Amino acid sequence: MAAAFLKTYPVFRQWMDIGDRIVQNAQGFSVLDIIYSDEHGISDPFDRLEHSHPALFITQFAVAKLLQNQGIRPDLLLGASLGEFVAMSVSGMLPFETALRAVACQPALFEKSAPKGALIGTLASASVRSQSKILAESTEIAGKNGASHCVLACRKADLETVLGELRRLDISFQTLPVPFAFHSRWIEPAKQDFLNTVSGLHFETPFWPVWSSCLCRDVQQADGRQLWDIVRQPMQLQATLHAIEARGGARYIDLSPTGTLAAVFRQELSEKSASEVVPLMSPYGGDLKRIEALFPASP
Repeated sequence: MAAAFLKTYPVFRQWMDIGDRIVQNAQGFSVLDIIYSDEHGISDPFDRLEHSHPALFITQFAVAKLLQNQGIRPDLLLGASLGEFVAMSVSGMLPFETALRAVACQPALFEKSAPKGALIGTLASASVRSQSKILAESTEIAGKNGASHCVLACRKADLETVLGELRRLDISFQTLPVPFAFHSRWIEPAKQDFLNTVSGLHFETPFWPVWSSCLCRDVQQADGRQLWDIVRQPMQLQATLHAIEARGGARYIDLSPTGTLAAVFRQELSEKSASEVVPLMSPYGGDLKRIEALFPASP
């Protein structure tokens, strides 16, 4: 995950090191040791939430700082799920350490209170649940990413039945590496513990507009309940993208480690759109070439 940036750009390394120290002090393990372990192969799932949550947050924040250091400033920041916490922190709404500590403690809260569950990315519209009694009764829509891409949530106990039904319907899918059914009713038991953890957080006015894919609009003020909505309510990426496009579009730079959002956006943008979609990272390399193509040319 962004190993080439770590070796090449001191500012990226600086923020990764700062984040690593914060997590070591708060949680007792090194995020860097886990991300860059020789024992973790490209195809191995990164599915321990206590590791992946802070790792994803730190990496995406550090990439944002790297871009800023190279003269690339955002006109707006768009977050999806955990990425909304990253966007809030990059914008200055939440200090880096405050946001990281809040993210790093979340896995224990869900482990304590919420039943195990799953998220399933599908190449199907959100109407897929109407095609099957099993899907209608055993799943919820956790995300509407595009006309032909939605995310389903279900209990772990129902996962194999749900996957079998998707196969029967000949719907392509991928189970996401998370152990809980985020963005659905099945995480409701963790609500009060979550709110207790974030109720004292203080939010500043953002330096840049922060767009929430939960609310489909920019967010000028936030509180603990909105942080809960980020993890509880379905992601509305399709509607959020259309709202931004209606304002004139953008050059969308995907800071996720797999480029998944870039792929979804490319499929969803109309042929008439003047917007550009730029993925930065991939498990298969090429990160330096992609990011350096963004940097302003030297005079």
